[in-house]
Amino acid sequence: MRLDVFMSPGEIGASALAGRTVVVLDILRATTSIVEALGAGARSVFPVGSIEEAIHLANNFGRAEVLLAGERRCLPIEGFDLGNSPREFTPDRVGGKTIVITTTNGTAAMSLTVNAERVYIGALSNLSALVEQLVRTGAEPVFLCSGRERHFALEDVTVAGRFAQALMDARPGDWTLNDGARAAGVLAREFGVDVPMFQLAAGGQGIIEAGLAEDLAVCARVDTRDIIPVLHERSITILPSSVPATQ
Repeated sequence: MRLDVFMSPGEIGASALAGRTVVVLDILRATTSIVEALGAGARSVFPVGSIEEAIHLANNFGRAEVLLAGERRCLPIEGFDLGNSPREFTPDRVGGKTIVITTTNGTAAMSLTVNAERVYIGALSNLSALVEQLVRTGAEPVFLCSGRERHFALEDVTVAGRFAQALMDARPGDWTLNDGARAAGVLAREFGVDVPMFQLAAGGQGIIEAGLAEDLAVCARVDTRDIIPVLHERSITILPSSVPATQ
């Protein structure tokens, strides 16, 4: 069985993700915010690369039922309805809405997955639900770390190591790991996956400097959402079998 971690989008070649099951991770904060949005009742999330594309897509949908969300350099985009703080995506704000989101790193990484067989959105908040899905489907996954401006980000790689170890524990066997997966496991054991690690990471320090330190605690919560977001044909929705019974 094969398990790969790509530690940044800069490692991705033209065919690296072709036919694979990919889990996109941008822990601080895009994938965490997307899991929160869908868990809070958003209808769907459309990740896009640029501010202009986000505005164009939202206008095409009709603004009455659409929210624009995103950030640049950690801060909300002027004129958008929401930033990229997972604390903003509450049922009152996003319930029943379509969200168009653009971020510095996460949505850019998602755009690289067009040749993948399936694409999941991962965060600590849905770790167990997603691992159970990978076990159930017999996936040999790629964990794609969004990084910081296409480079290594400590928080994404350590969380990838946490996911990888959880998957191997849940599905024992003869796993073949790439160098990224081996390194991610070492970092997860060395640093842990919690708020202090986020505070050490450059990405976390940027969030603190932007006055959004409370986001780190939300991003560090484990297994608060029992949902599996799936990216398919540009939109992210909840896998039907993972929709909570209360929704």
